[in-house]
Amino acid sequence: MDSVNSSEGPWLQRFANGKPLRKPKRQQPWKAAPDQSQDIIASVQCLLDRENFVREVDRYLRHCDFLDLRKTELLYKKYLEDVSEPFMQKMKDQMHSQSEEEVQKRRREQFSQYLNYCAKKGYVFLDHYDPAEYDPFFQKTCRDCWKDESHQLAQ
Repeated sequence: MDSVNSSEGPWLQRFANGKPLRKPKRQQPWKAAPDQSQDIIASVQCLLDRENFVREVDRYLRHCDFLDLRKTELLYKKYLEDVSEPFMQKMKDQMHSQSEEEVQKRRREQFSQYLNYCAKKGYVFLDHYDPAEYDPFFQKTCRDCWKDESHQLAQ
């Protein structure tokens, strides 16, 4: 005969907490009517297709954004190589080709022309001026040195 404290008996498993343990019933899979299950499958498939479509559109838009960014980077790089850097180099060469004395002399001449014109006329208006007497746009009109000969338009 088995002792009361023996763990071999099935009664111990049944009365562990003082209550008999019941084996849980297995849940049967839910079965819908055949026509309902087809409708459910079709609607779920429609949702999955729509979700996949949205995912593909999102991936395509991210790819287009990446391509636009890359195109902008390449255009900027080409601009730097073809326009900006040659222009900056030409400007540096022009600035280094002039001595400080020449620059100061030119500034004094322009300032004296301005003062002489102001003393003679009493005013300087950009609307009414005579280029033969005094041209305030002299610096802007006499800048052939800034023209870039490497990118001339073909005629």
